[in-house]
Amino acid sequence: MFKIIFNREGFPERLRRLREEKGLLQRELAEKLNLSRVAITHYEQGKRFPEWGTLQKMADLFNVSVDYLLGRTEHRHNHTADAKDKTETIATHKTDDPMSELPDEAKKALEEFKEFILRKYGKGKE
Repeated sequence: MFKIIFNREGFPERLRRLREEKGLLQRELAEKLNLSRVAITHYEQGKRFPEWGTLQKMADLFNVSVDYLLGRTEHRHNHTADAKDKTETIATHKTDDPMSELPDEAKKALEEFKEFILRKYGKGKE
């Protein structure tokens, strides 16, 4: 089980605004998501919160990110078109893979050897 972090005040308003922008009635949105109209009403009133799968369907339908739906970002998509708003994330991690420490020449030699072994002993060889 996981906890979804969201802006409780933002989600209902965003859902209503996105639905209206798409020109959908609550009933029509409910049909597209295989939900009841009452469920949509409760989401828009902040009385209920959708399950993760429903959030993903909503994001796909409205062509926005789940983070946008949840009020965690002001950007509708996972990327920004405006370069001044872009931030770059650099991930670093320790790896136990000895291959990561090899020079490119050694990696290439190992790849060639792997291909040789697969040709010699691979599938279809009796």
